[in-house]
Amino acid sequence: MRPVPASVVPALGITRIVIGAGMIVNPSGLGKALGLGDQQARDAGWLARLAGAREIGIGLGTLHAWRTGGPAAGWVAAQAISDASDAVAFATVAAQGKISRTRGIGMGLFALSGAVPEALTAIALGRSGN
Repeated sequence: MRPVPASVVPALGITRIVIGAGMIVNPSGLGKALGLGDQQARDAGWLARLAGAREIGIGLGTLHAWRTGGPAAGWVAAQAISDASDAVAFATVAAQGKISRTRGIGMGLFALSGAVPEALTAIALGRSGN
C-alpha cells in the first residue's frame, strides 16, 4: 500500500466537522434528503443532531491526533465504521419502507463511498505506525 498523503488526515477531520455542524444547524435536512415530509423531517431532527455531534466528535479526534502527531488510524477507522453503520441503517429503513427505497439505497451507497476509502486509509495509516 502507498503511504497516505499528509493532507488526507486533516481533510477527513475537517470534512467530518463541517458535515456534523450542518446536521446540527439544519437537522431536518437529512430527513428531507431521505424523502421524509417536512413534519416528519422536523420530528426526526433530534436524531440528526445526535449524528451531527458524533461527526464532530470523530472529526475533532482525528484533527487532534494529526496535530499532536498521535496515531490517527483509529480515528479514521471510526469514520469508516460510522459510515458503514449509516449505510446499513439507510438500507434497513429503505427495505422496511420507512423511507423512499431509492433515496435510502442512494444514501446507503453514498455512505459506503466514504466507508471503503476510509477503511483503506486506516489500514495504510496503521501499517505506517500512524
